[in-house]
Amino acid sequence: MAENVDNIIIEQLRLIREDFKRMDARFDDLSGKVDDLGDKVRSVEGILFGLGGYIRSIDERVEHIEQKLGIEQ
Repeated sequence: MAENVDNIIIEQLRLIREDFKRMDARFDDLSGKVDDLGDKVRSVEGILFGLGGYIRSIDERVEHIEQKLGIEQ
């Protein structure tokens, strides 16, 4: 009887270990997706930063032209 109980416990522990392995695999997949999302966010931030610099450059040029024409605001 004790051997049967031991076998049941060992089987349950094996199932728990398999569940943990599946959970680890899922977390690894999730981690990869979060990393991909982080890369996308950084890409968008880079694009926005570049656009901000471009807009600032245009604004400086317009201000310079306004000063040359004497139509400063």
